Parts: sequence; C-alpha cells; structure tokens
Amino acid sequence: MRCRWGLHRERGSISIEAVFAIGFLLIPAAALMAQLPGWIGTTQAAQAAAFEAARQVVLADTMDEGRAAASNVASEVIANHGMDAADLLAVDVAADPPGGLQRGQTVTVTVTVRGQPILVPGLGEVGNPFDAIGVATERVDDYRSFG
Repeated sequence: MRCRWGLHRERGSISIEAVFAIGFLLIPAAALMAQLPGWIGTTQAAQAAAFEAARQVVLADTMDEGRAAASNVASEVIANHGMDAADLLAVDVAADPPGGLQRGQTVTVTVTVRGQPILVPGLGEVGNPFDAIGVATERVDDYRSFG
C-alpha cells in the first residue's frame, strides 16, 4: 500500500515543477534575449554616427565648421536609426596634433548615445539606461587644399 500512495503523490509534481521552470527561468531569459537587438542597434547607431561625423570633420575647412557639421550629421544618423534626438548625449572631436585642421592630421570623433533600459513584461523598465559609445578616426588628406 505504501508504494501505491507514494507513487500517486509524486505523479502531479512534474507539472508544478514545469510551471516554476517556465515562470522563473524561461520567461525572464526570453525577455532578456528580446532586448539584445535593441542593445546591438544602439551600439551600431553610435558607431555609424561617429564614422559619419569624423568624415564631416576632415572635409570641413576649419575645425569649428567641422565640429558643427559633426554634430549635425550625428543627430541625423541617430534620427535615421529611429532614435530620439535627445538620445544623442555627446559628440567629442579630438585632433592629433591639436589645433586647426592640417594636412595629414588624424581626427578622432567619439559619439555617446543613450540606450533604453531593459523592458521586462509585467514589470516595466528595469535597471538604468546604458550609454553606447562609437569611436571613429579619419585622416585629413595629405594633398587637400583648405579654403
């Protein structure tokens, strides 16, 4: 009699374990995997904005014009990726050697874009937003004329 009662009690335990496994393991893992394209997309948008901004700087006549053109094109790239203009946090331009634009000079542009926090179904936004950083370096043409 004990064997029958013991087997009978264990028969329904697998369904309870399956509910807990799906509820506590699979659903949060699926929610995190669903966020992965957003993280990758934000990082790719930051990198594309940095590349285009660096190109605009080396094509400009002066460093000030280049910085303005870099900010404009970075905001356009971010908008083209479906993000809000407020998500563009910073466009930093650094030249080596420092100063105005010169032939053979390298220009590095760093673009920082705010990414969205993790969105968990039923809980809403969890955690803090992240910052995606894109960096690109361009060289001013050796035979380029200015102005």
